[in-house]
Amino acid sequence: MKPKIRPVNIQPLGERFLLVDPLNLSESLAVPYPALLLLSLMDGTRDIGDIRIEFIRRTGHLLREEELAEFINLLDRFLLLDNDNFRRILKRETNELLLKGIRPMSHAGEVYPCDGNGCRGFLMGDKKEKEEMLGLMVPHMDIRVAKDTYWEGYGRLKEDRRLIIILGVSHYWHEMPFSALPLDMETPFGILRTRKDLLERLQNLYSFEITHDLLSYRMEHSIEFAGIYAKMLFPEAEALALIVSYGNRGFLEELAENLLRIIGWELKHTLIISSVDLSHVGKKFGDAQSYDPSFRDMAYLDLLKDLQSGEAFDLLEKDGNPTRIDGHYTNLVFSHMLKKAGLQRGRFFDYKIYYEEPTDSIVSYASLGF
Repeated sequence: MKPKIRPVNIQPLGERFLLVDPLNLSESLAVPYPALLLLSLMDGTRDIGDIRIEFIRRTGHLLREEELAEFINLLDRFLLLDNDNFRRILKRETNELLLKGIRPMSHAGEVYPCDGNGCRGFLMGDKKEKEEMLGLMVPHMDIRVAKDTYWEGYGRLKEDRRLIIILGVSHYWHEMPFSALPLDMETPFGILRTRKDLLERLQNLYSFEITHDLLSYRMEHSIEFAGIYAKMLFPEAEALALIVSYGNRGFLEELAENLLRIIGWELKHTLIISSVDLSHVGKKFGDAQSYDPSFRDMAYLDLLKDLQSGEAFDLLEKDGNPTRIDGHYTNLVFSHMLKKAGLQRGRFFDYKIYYEEPTDSIVSYASLGF
């Protein structure tokens, strides 16, 4: 037996640490500090004997075989091991969601109102001059914090769209470089239908299952928030929602071109949304303290605005994206689509920085139209 830990989120909790399942399949588990070392050793290459030897080498503490077995069984009960038990539950939950056919709202009643009238009043701002746009980059920041910046973009759209392409980011466990949502989406304004025909066309271009990471959509706000604005503004429109998780420049540019290929003549009736935030800096994200990331954001946004998609991507690639701009992969797909569609530049609408004092942390976000 060579135990392998799944990707988990680790949060400090006093003198202990909380192991949080990014797919929300199980409750969180609090563990002491030495357990983190054990987790790092469970990479699927070591059996129990190897783990015990490495643990004593690093700590000087002899871990009894029974202790280690008990800890491994605990991780298994909490579905934190990448094993047959986890895969069985994953398959069961995925099948149940597919049978429902609808992705339920996960942030309604907390981030935005559940009912249509209340939600419309909450989301909409002052009247703005309408513009013809093919692409819109908007935040996925908590709408209660950033709704003015959302509306700087969404408030300018003309109401003549039949297809909405939503490009989100991966906040949860994601195995494939990108995925597509095969479900319709529940919103306060009714059901936003998914274009299953477009999904099938896209699937035909790839050898891996593009709906494999379905459970990552259950709580994914970068998809949900764009979906509720889309349904409110374009009640008759249908959607294709994708999470872009990772990939090299060539792969992501090919994805952009494949999306244009399957859209075809419908492009003139399409809106492409990039639902992204910008920098994440401060103690919450592993920095010693927060700092102003605007210098980095503006260099990146200037390249995006001029649809220098590859240059914007390379800017973050070359130094490891130190301010953690989370639109890195998504925006390459977004901006390459727009460039290949014949656009040359966009327009900057708004940029803001949100400071969270308790954690001394900052998230920045913006809206741009193309």
